[in-house]
Order: sequence, then structure tokens, then C-alpha cells
Amino acid sequence: SPRGDGQKEDFTMCAIRSLVCTAPLLSLLAAAPLAGAQGVGSGVKTGFLHSSMVSSSVLDSGSGWMAGLFIGGNRSGPVGVMTEFNILSTNTTGTATYHLQVPAMLRINIGLSSVGVPRALVYGIAGPALNLTLGNDLRDVRGVEDIESIDTSVVIGIGVEIARFIVEVRGTRGLRNLATQAEQLELKSTTFALLAGLRFN
Repeated sequence: SPRGDGQKEDFTMCAIRSLVCTAPLLSLLAAAPLAGAQGVGSGVKTGFLHSSMVSSSVLDSGSGWMAGLFIGGNRSGPVGVMTEFNILSTNTTGTATYHLQVPAMLRINIGLSSVGVPRALVYGIAGPALNLTLGNDLRDVRGVEDIESIDTSVVIGIGVEIARFIVEVRGTRGLRNLATQAEQLELKSTTFALLAGLRFN
């Protein structure tokens, strides 16, 4: 039937888009050991995520997860730059929706020292990010039928590194109105994450 054909076409396009968008992440994960060998700091982070879609008349939220690869940060110096390639799973519509997030951030490192424990760092991060929805199209958020799949956001966080282990909290605030087709409605995304990580080098 036409309805069935349309659903099959939507599923096929979503699958193609997901494959194309996740291919760079998989390539970077495979290249992480090479980056470490060349002296570029790299590692992985994963953890819990709370996400929400917020406007003056709409509030939908849910839990999810985040996992990805980071490169850079200049751990040995006071200031560095870093990028990440993250997959986010959000649940603001009642079903899991996946996103590719690529931030470019400034990192400020503050060293700590204590007798008998490995050298530790407290650091802060901040910068813009590009977010691309994979798979589902984030529809039907309390009557909003069509939501943009590309978003820009600001990421701000603070973390602690002890040896190669990382604990970090961060927040992300969307900058774009995701409900451009809805009249007199501004819909923006926010996330809060608690992450644990491991540095390769």
C-alpha cells in the first residue's frame, strides 16, 4: 500500500543516514591508538544523560546515555583545545532517538598535587557543538509535528582526571529553534550528563 511503501522508504533513508553519520565515529575510534602514538591526547567517555525539550508551553524530558571519543585537551599544559565525536541517546518523545554530537571546546587545566596519590587535574571545558539527529526525526513532541534534525549548542562542563581516569559533569544548551514549522513556538533542547572516562595517553 502507499502507506506501507512510505514507511519502508522512511526506514531506508534513516538507515542510510545513520550509517553515513556513524562511519566517521567508527573510523576515529579505530584511529585512536595512532593518535596516541603521535602524542595527541585521546580517550573515551560514557555515562548517563538527562535530556529535555523546553519552550514556554512545552516540556518533555527523559533519560538516556552518551558515549564517544575525545581528542586533544593538552593535559600537560594550562590551556588546550579538544574535540569529541559522541553518540547521544535521548528519550524526550517516549522512544529512543540517537544523535551525533561534535563539539569544539577550550579546556582549562588546573593541577593538583597530594602526597601518596597520582597527579590529579581539575579542568573546565566550554565551546560550541554541532548536533545531528540519526534515525528518528523527533516528531510529535506534544503536538509539534516537524522538528529540525540539525542543531547547534553550547557545551559547558567541569571534570577531574586522576592518572588516566576521568569523572565529568556537563550541560548542553541548544541554540536553534527546532520547531521552525510551528507558529509562535520556540523549542530548544537541553541535556545534563554525568560521565566517566579513560584516557589512552
